[in-house]
Amino acid sequence: MKQSTLLEFGLKVITVYVPMRKYPYKSRHGLAELQLRKRLEKQGWQVWRGGFVHAIAADVYPAVKKRYLQLAELIMEIYGERSLDFLCYLCAVHHGMPDLVCYHPTLQQFKFVECKFGHEQLSSRQVMTIKRLQDSGFNVEVHKLVEECTKTRKAEVNLVTKEKKILEKEMKLTQFVYKGKPHIRRIETKIFD
Repeated sequence: MKQSTLLEFGLKVITVYVPMRKYPYKSRHGLAELQLRKRLEKQGWQVWRGGFVHAIAADVYPAVKKRYLQLAELIMEIYGERSLDFLCYLCAVHHGMPDLVCYHPTLQQFKFVECKFGHEQLSSRQVMTIKRLQDSGFNVEVHKLVEECTKTRKAEVNLVTKEKKILEKEMKLTQFVYKGKPHIRRIETKIFD
């Protein structure tokens, strides 16, 4: 009997492409995580650092501990106590935990977000952790901070075969104006199809 490998299974994950502002950053260290965290918070998500889930049992500042105890209560309420133990195990042992753990209070939904620059790839540990999270019923997404010229906004990517199915892409509308002399005018409003 042979052992199954990851290549025998399809591992699909939603990848969201977020355009980076044109700004002369002094350093790009931690920039993707910072920008994507701010974006998620503007969308109404509560955000915690994923690699710090084990802070529930650690000796940390009281305010940090309180915030992660709130996360623990939410996880236990929605997924059960075993899920919290599983997440603490992944965080302490596998070192591939996604960067952000997000909870939307109105949707009562969790998602794990791995933040990357457009050119960065997931490590093998991150791929295995994403697979284990998905197998346990958690929603996992990869958010990439990309240059503005990238038109893809959302895609389903198979992490094993690297196949990409585009779900949304940026487009511009063209408006036909018939007042006086007919002409075409580009509208700068961005839409998604």
